[in-house]
Parts: sequence; structure tokens; C-alpha cells
Amino acid sequence: MSLIERLVNKTIEQSQPEVTSPMNEFEISIEVLGRRPGYLKGYGIHLRGSSSTRSLAKSAERDAEVVALKETVAVQAEQIASQAEQMNAQAEQMNVQAEQMNTQAQKTADLEALVHQLLARSQPAASGGSRDFSCR
Repeated sequence: MSLIERLVNKTIEQSQPEVTSPMNEFEISIEVLGRRPGYLKGYGIHLRGSSSTRSLAKSAERDAEVVALKETVAVQAEQIASQAEQMNAQAEQMNVQAEQMNTQAQKTADLEALVHQLLARSQPAASGGSRDFSCR
């Protein structure tokens, strides 16, 4: 009798009404197929793989983690490069603005000097009274 036939027969036998405490599928598979340490019969589940299997799984897990970290580093490097470009552009703008402010400051200083010269020239004329610039 094949294993499948034995499993079917045992399942039918356990489903009869006269069986007071029927076995579940797991118990039936253990009885028919036998017990093997570290393996759940009928479920295809290995409870614990060999050390080489575990080692390979850990290695694959580490490799995936390394790849993910490398991708993260690459993204961060791109962000840093982009931020550096933005900072350089801002520095250039600040230099242009500083030059404009220096030019304006020089113009203001020149105008103040001219005003002082004009005031200085008009002071003696105002005290002497000989010059009259009023409109008649």
C-alpha cells in the first residue's frame, strides 16, 4: 500500500463516528509517515536548518542590508551635492549683493561729501550778505 493510500485510509478511519478521540491531520501524518527530528511531516516545514543553511540565510540577509545601506549612502551623497550647489549659488548672490551695497555706500559717501562742500561754500555767502540767489 502506498503512502497516499495509507494517509487516505487513516483519515477515513479517524472520521468514523465510533472513534471517540479522532486524530488531526498532523497526528495522522506523523503516524503514517513517521517522525523525523526537525521536520513537520505533511507540512514541509523544517524547524531548524543546518548550520550551512543558516549561514547562507544570514549572509544573504547581510548582503541585502549592505545593498540597502549603499543605496541610502548614494541618495545622501546626491542630497549633499545638491545642497553644496545651492550653498555656492547663495554665496554668489550674497557677493553680488555685497558689491551692490558697497557701491551704494560709496555713492552715499560721495553725495554727503558734495553736500558738505556745497554747505561750506554757501556759509560765507550767507554771512556776508552780498550774494542773493532769491528769485525776483
